[in-house]
This record gives sequence, structure tokens and C-alpha cells, in this order.
Amino acid sequence: MQELRMTVSFLPRDVATRWNSTLDLLDYALRHRKVVDGVTQRRDLGLRKYEVLDDEWVMMEQLRSVLEVRRNTLFSHDFPNLLTVIPTMDSINKVLTTHAQNMDLSTSVRLAIAIAKKTLN
Repeated sequence: MQELRMTVSFLPRDVATRWNSTLDLLDYALRHRKVVDGVTQRRDLGLRKYEVLDDEWVMMEQLRSVLEVRRNTLFSHDFPNLLTVIPTMDSINKVLTTHAQNMDLSTSVRLAIAIAKKTLN
């Protein structure tokens, strides 16, 4: 990271009870793509099996754009309550429905959206 003039930092953890943790993890990975590629491509580190393929980077970018709606809706309120949560959930459902029908997204991302919609409803 120092060679790329980036600050050394820790990879965020994906936590099931923290709604934005997957989005935070994707943001971090995409910002640090050169570092991730550099580390996983070095044979001497034995991490080649974790190398991220180009189409996987595309899926991460697509998934991040889908998840971004959650950051901008649910967490725009300091103290969510029933009056704000229900319209927010409806808004998220609408956005997920739109993304699920977007044929520009990879099949894997659209399937993940379908699972999210099923969970949400």
C-alpha cells in the first residue's frame, strides 16, 4: 500500500447485524483493487486462489451500486421509527425490483437481488 501512496488500513468486516457492513467492505475492496490484485497475484504469498477475476470486480461494482440505496435511505434518519421505516422499506423494495429487472446487471447480482427481495418481504 505504501508503494501506491495509500494509507495502511484494516479491511472492514462483514457483520450480519450491521446493514452497511457489506457495502463498507465492497467500497474498501474496490478502492484498494490494485493492492488486492497485487497481493493475490504474488506466488510467494500463496494467495493465488483468492485472486479476484475481472468479471468478479464488475459484479462487486454492480452490487455496490445496488446496496448504495440502503445507505441513502434507511440511514438518512438519526433515529428510525415506524413512521420512517415502513416507507423506507417500500422504497428499498421498489429499487430492488427495478434492479432485479435490469438486464445490464450480471445474473449473479440479479439473483442476489431476488434473494434480498424475498428476505425483505
